[in-house]
Parts: sequence; C-alpha cells; structure tokens
Amino acid sequence: MSGRRRTRLNLVLAAALGILILGMINYISSRHYKRWDWTEHKVFTLSDQTKEVLRDLDQEVVIFVFLARGEQDFADIETLVEEYVATTPNIRTEWVDPDRDRARYQVLADRFGLDTWMAGDVTLSQVPVVVTSGDRKWKVERHQLILEDFDTFDDVDGHKLDLQSERALSGAILEVVSGRTTKICMAQGHGEWELGAVGERSLSPVVRELDWEKITAEPLEINANAAVPASCDALFVVGPQRPFSQEEVARIDRYIASGGNVLLALDPIVKKEQLRPTGFEKSLRERGIVVRNDIVIEHDASKMLPGNPGDLFLVTDLSTHRLTDLIRRRGGGVLFAVAGSVGAEKGSYAEALLHTSPKVRAETDLRQAVEAEAKPKKDQAPVSLAVAWEHVGSEAETDAASAPDAATAPASAPGRLVVIGDSDWLSGELLDNPQLSNIDLLSSVAGWLTQREALIQIAPRKTKARAVIMSDNDLTNLFFRVGILLPLAAMIAGFGVWWSRRS
Repeated sequence: MSGRRRTRLNLVLAAALGILILGMINYISSRHYKRWDWTEHKVFTLSDQTKEVLRDLDQEVVIFVFLARGEQDFADIETLVEEYVATTPNIRTEWVDPDRDRARYQVLADRFGLDTWMAGDVTLSQVPVVVTSGDRKWKVERHQLILEDFDTFDDVDGHKLDLQSERALSGAILEVVSGRTTKICMAQGHGEWELGAVGERSLSPVVRELDWEKITAEPLEINANAAVPASCDALFVVGPQRPFSQEEVARIDRYIASGGNVLLALDPIVKKEQLRPTGFEKSLRERGIVVRNDIVIEHDASKMLPGNPGDLFLVTDLSTHRLTDLIRRRGGGVLFAVAGSVGAEKGSYAEALLHTSPKVRAETDLRQAVEAEAKPKKDQAPVSLAVAWEHVGSEAETDAASAPDAATAPASAPGRLVVIGDSDWLSGELLDNPQLSNIDLLSSVAGWLTQREALIQIAPRKTKARAVIMSDNDLTNLFFRVGILLPLAAMIAGFGVWWSRRS
C-alpha cells in the first residue's frame, strides 16, 4: 500500500473514530443531563421545594410560552423553563411567537382567552405563560414573572430585577394538578377588613398578593347558625372590631378540629376607652395560646421609625419555626402598628414566631398605654406578637370534630392556627414596601395554612440588571473588529498554510 493510500485510510479511520466518540458522548450526556448555573444569585437553579413538586408529578403538564425571541426577558424565561423540563419527563413545552406564528398564536389566544397589544411592530401577549394539565389551565401574567425593583436605581451595585418566575410557575403547576382551586375564606360580620372596600381596612392588597400565589379569596359571614364550610382551605379573621360570641367561636373551633386552618389577626379592641376581649381568649388558651388584651409599646430606638411613636415598630427577632424561614433568609423585618401581645405557654403545641426587643411595655390600661413618659421596666422580657399552633388530634378535639355540623375534611389533614396581635401589617402600603418583610410573612402564612408548604420558601430572587449601552463609535469599532479584522486574519492564516504547502 502506498504512503498516500495509507494516509487516506488513517484519515478515514480517525474521522470514523471521532464520529463514534462524539456519538458516545452525546448518548451519555442525554442519559445523564446536567446544566450549570453560573449566575451570581443562582437565578436559574430550581429550589428544593420546586424539585419536590416536580418529583411528585404523575401527570403530563404542558407549559405554553407566548413570547417573541426579541423580548428582553425571553432568554431568562427560556432558561428557567428548560430547568423544569430537565427535572421531570412529565413537563412538555410549547413555544409560540406571536409575530412569527400568528395563525397558531391566534388559535391558542382564543382558546385561552388572551388579550394582545402592539408595542411598535412587536406583538405582545398579556399572558406570556399558560400552564395546562388535561382540561385545567392557569395563566401566569407578566408581572408575576419578572419585576423591576425601582427602589434600587441608585444602588451602588446597580439596578435590581425581582425574579418571581419560579414561584409563579411552580404555583401554576400545583394548581393544574391539584384538581381544584385553593380558596381562603375571609370572615365578615364583626367589623373585619372587607373585600372590595376602599381605604385602610381594605383586603384588596391581600387578595392581590394571594392571587399571585394562585389562591382565591371569598367573603364568609360568620354566625352561630352555620358551620365553616370544608371548601375553605383556610379562614382569615382580619381585624374584627366586635367580639365573637361563644357559639361563633365554637363553630370555628369545630372547623379547626376537623382539619381546618385559621389566621386570627387580632387588633386590640377599644370600647369606651377600655380594652375589650375578642371572644377567642378561652378557646385559644385551651390550645396553649395566650391573648393578653394589651397594647405593646416599643422603646428600642433601632426598632422605631423616625418621628413615630412606639406603637409603630419593626420586628426582627424571629423564631426558628419554618414560617419565618423566608424572612430570615431574605433579611429584614415586619412592621407592626398598635399591636397586642400573643404568647405561647410552655409545654403546649403553640410556638411563638415574632418577638419585640426587651425595651418594651405591654399595657392593659389604655391610659397608661398612651402615656408618653412611661418607660418599660428594667427587667422586662421581650414580648411575643405571633404564635403558630398545629393540630395534633387530641381526644377532646376529635369528639368536637365528630359533631353533626362539623365541617368535613380528611382525617389525616392537620388543623393549623396562626394568631397575630395586629392586622395593620396587612395594609397595602406595608405589603408593597420592598424594604419590609410583611409580604413574606403573608406568603408564608398563606402557604402554611393552605398546606402548600412547597411554596413557602420559594422566595423571589434579586439580581442585577446589567445593561449594555453602546455608542455609535462602539458599534463602528465592533463592526471593524468582527466584520473586517477577523475575516482578514482568517484569510492571512489560510494564505500562510497554502504558501507553506506550496513550498
């Protein structure tokens, strides 16, 4: 065999061997898929809670994405959705460009009821993501994916983006596979905050935030003649101004005993210049929760807002309960206004969540509470403001649950209860303040009470919005380097190879 033929044969064998190696690498990589997230804040790494949700997925879920590749958030959403697909074979994606796939987009927009508008020459869908499973569907709107944090425009480290995408997508997946909508009933009839109301005692900001968590809210009249329905995944009693009767409290007790979940956000009730009971005191004490019917005045200057009295203060002392994990991880505190103390008795199943500083007064006398010159005692201990309690199936409660009018619920579902000595922390102004953790507390309480703990610790992730701004000179230089210098360098290298072979 001549040397030329031997060389050709070696080249063919080398090429075949290279193709075989590439094929083996491709096969192994497809069987053992792995992605790396090099972003500073691990923006595209799914949380353990989301992975748990995906591992339990036993039915097909389709994620429709209605984004044009030219939209600024397309690459981020694409990378995150690919992480979901890579985690479970039960998720499939459909990418539809409203401009390039006009006909298909229009069919799906009519099917899902999507609105469309034009931004210049670009077609934008109001709902960029729809998650479906069988006949169920859930829409994820733009503001639920990525928000600009406008308060960080002047930050030294640069402007931030608030990435809500994982919470929104995981919540949507849970909704379409759960078979029904998660619902929170808002108690009415005792001067509580109202749905649809305008002003400081409106539940509209709370309902808006719950909607982001894929939770609906409905009003529920509480009276002595009707049980709390089992269709309520949780009952919120927010800021009642009139006491509950023993019969009404008994109805709520039966709901808890049968597996129901309740939030009591109880303000101090003032009548004729005196603090009045709420009606829940006896029932809560039987569970190891003590509502003292007082007003808490904070005297630690580091917890007080400038120019405000001590009844408006920041709470940063948190327990180790999983309800406070998200607040601890993100840092910050919860702002309270005119709060009463709520404690947990030792040896009970109740656990305190939030505490004041030691420099605090808890006054049961309203006249002493408004006395500006009064100071806390030197040996005063921190005061608890919130307590979580979880149903453990005591014999007495099991008997109550068997009552004829008790709401029905699965026997294995534990009842849960959160009691907070204030309702003002739920105001829209405080929920919208990015420097406070009030929104995190609401999200955690709602997730814990509705048994959606997989979403409690999926926090929005802050990342730097690094803009690339190029002048006309920058663009000219870039074109010169890429369009002229690189091709010229390739031509010179090719000429050098040709010349060496010719010689």
